[in-house]
Parts: sequence; structure tokens; C-alpha cells
Amino acid sequence: MTYRTFLLFLLTAAAIAAFLFLAGCGGGGAASVASTKSIPGSQKPLPSPQPQGQSQPQEQPGPYGRFSRSSQSVGMLIDGLQLKDIRWADHGSFFRVVFEMATPGGRPLLQVPHAQASLSADGRQVKVVLGGIRSLGSSANVEATQLRTGDSLVTAIDRLPAKDDQSLIYGFNLSRPSTYSLAGLGSPGRIVIDISK
Repeated sequence: MTYRTFLLFLLTAAAIAAFLFLAGCGGGGAASVASTKSIPGSQKPLPSPQPQGQSQPQEQPGPYGRFSRSSQSVGMLIDGLQLKDIRWADHGSFFRVVFEMATPGGRPLLQVPHAQASLSADGRQVKVVLGGIRSLGSSANVEATQLRTGDSLVTAIDRLPAKDDQSLIYGFNLSRPSTYSLAGLGSPGRIVIDISK
């Protein structure tokens, strides 16, 4: 075997190994965090099936790692969603905000909805754009334009003006510079933002 043939053999074997490795990393189920960018065209919202023995899908870390300053994006663009609820809690080392989405009829959403997030230059505001929102649920938190959290780091969550009629923008006002991570979950569809304390 010549050196050139041997080198070609190695390159082919490496390409096949890389393909098999990447193909095996794909399937994570409905509870996986989506790391795909928004795709052209929008999907139809699919209702989540009735739960069978699992009340809460397993949480997964964000695709961008924990607590970065970079712009982040998760999920797929789904038109006609309802923002059902906004919840938050202090988890000791981080503060979590959860946006729960639903189908237009208010049923839990199967897919991971689309969201984009960014951190201001001074690190004191996280801005989150929720895509595909056409209606609001009846939760008092969803109807409010400003939510006071009572937290020492995340002082308020403001709904900001949006130029697009199918998105909502929220700003998290921080008392000091911080970092964040963005994740998405399906069944029910949620956007999760963790802010480092």
C-alpha cells in the first residue's frame, strides 16, 4: 500500500467516523433542549399528549453552556401560540424565569417554541424575544406589563414594545451585571432563562 493510498484510507475512515458520531447525537426526545435556529416558514402548534406517569419533563442544560454573555436562540418558529404563564423563582446560585406557551386553545404545547435572548453591553438587562405569540392567557403575570419579582438581582420583568405582531419582548432589569443561559423545553413548551447570581 502506498503512502497516498494509506492517507486516503485514513481520511475516509475519519469522515465515516465523524458522520456516525454526529448521527448518533441527534435524538433526545420531547424533553430535549432545542438548539436549532429559527427556520424559514412557521410550524403549526401541536398539543401535548396526555402525561403518562411523568408530571415534569426532564430539564436539560442550555445549548450555549451555563451563564454566558453571548446572544442565544432556541426552538422552532411556531405561529399562533398563546403565552400561558410567566413564573420565576430564586434557586440560590441562579434566578430562573419560565415562559410557558400553549396552543391557541390553551392546551399544553408539544414543541419547543422559538426564543432569542441577548444581554445589554453593561450586563444589566437580559432581553428575550418570544416568537409566534398571537394571544395571551388569563394569568395575571401574563397580562401585566411590569412584574416586580422581589429579588435582589432581577428586580423587575418588563414587557417591551414589539414591532412585530407575532412576538413579545421582555426585559429583565438587573441590579448588577450578570450572565445568563437560555433553554427551551417541550411538552409543555417552555422557554427557560437562568440568570447567574
